[in-house]
Amino acid sequence: YNLDNEPMLWHVTHRDVHPEPVGYDELRDRTYTYAAAIKAADPSAQTLGPAEWGWTGYFFSALDSTAGGSWWKQAPDRAAHDDLPLVAWYLQEMQRYEKQQGVRLLDYLDLHYYPQTSSVALAPVGDAETRARRLRSTRSLWDANYQDESWIEEPVRLIPRMREWVDTYYPGTKLALGEYNWGALDHINGALAQADVLGIFGREGLDMAFLWAPLSADEP
Repeated sequence: YNLDNEPMLWHVTHRDVHPEPVGYDELRDRTYTYAAAIKAADPSAQTLGPAEWGWTGYFFSALDSTAGGSWWKQAPDRAAHDDLPLVAWYLQEMQRYEKQQGVRLLDYLDLHYYPQTSSVALAPVGDAETRARRLRSTRSLWDANYQDESWIEEPVRLIPRMREWVDTYYPGTKLALGEYNWGALDHINGALAQADVLGIFGREGLDMAFLWAPLSADEP
């Protein structure tokens, strides 16, 4: 059971039903409410959360990102929560619940990942430089020496980062990438990137991953 989808974008993607940006507390409280209901109805349930969209959503809430200006420097919602990255704080609160209630509400830490380097994710094959960069950018899943070739401009090292958060804030939680895509699925360049990604998932011990979106039978 995936505990909804990309909550830090709800005020944009679902503004008709949730026009206000989601903060740390709302994310925790909704998880407590709905995951507890799921576990009560289906004791065998495995849950995934917070299904966050990407880089800034790992570290900040939508309340932070809608504050205006250089919001990431002040980040008022994060500052009010021990200045912890959103994912770290979320895991900490899930562990707190289990210690108090004796029920594990979260089985998988689920993050979404689309490489932010230009013209790669969800994109056609592109020129020779784009093809080379697509293949290099898989290093963002693991390599501390790879500075992301995007606006992020620092090492992402996503899977080791996820594991460190889990080990520190909620040991025993499994790791999932609920969405990912390296583009060019209709070309051998995208197929090579996908093969590399799957090898990295295996080597790094990722527990679950979902390619967005479905492949066609004629794609390499």
